[in-house]
Amino acid sequence: MTLRGIGIDAVEIERIAKVWARHPRFVERILTPAERDYCLRKGASSAQHIAGRWSAKEAIAKAVGRPLRWHEVEVLPGPNGKPCVFLTGESAQVVAPGRLLVSITHTRTVASAVALWVVEE
Repeated sequence: MTLRGIGIDAVEIERIAKVWARHPRFVERILTPAERDYCLRKGASSAQHIAGRWSAKEAIAKAVGRPLRWHEVEVLPGPNGKPCVFLTGESAQVVAPGRLLVSITHTRTVASAVALWVVEE
């Protein structure tokens, strides 16, 4: 396995919550329908989970070394709760034949993520 790229990002949860409050369509712009369903089911901690997805997508773009389309990058929990990255469209072509690994963490005030772009050789 070869490491092609690494990315990291952190965002203040309050910043994401304020943008969301001012621009309700913000969530539709950055999250896929499945991500929205997941995050909005979290009730009072929805902003924390939205911020986590934002941070993960930013970290993924940094690992790949270029911007990717928001809706072509989906980060959802797998069967064991670990975040899994699903790519479609041009974003999937950019990353092929590799795969992306991501880890998301939260504190009370900050969401952060680390992404690795790996290729099996």
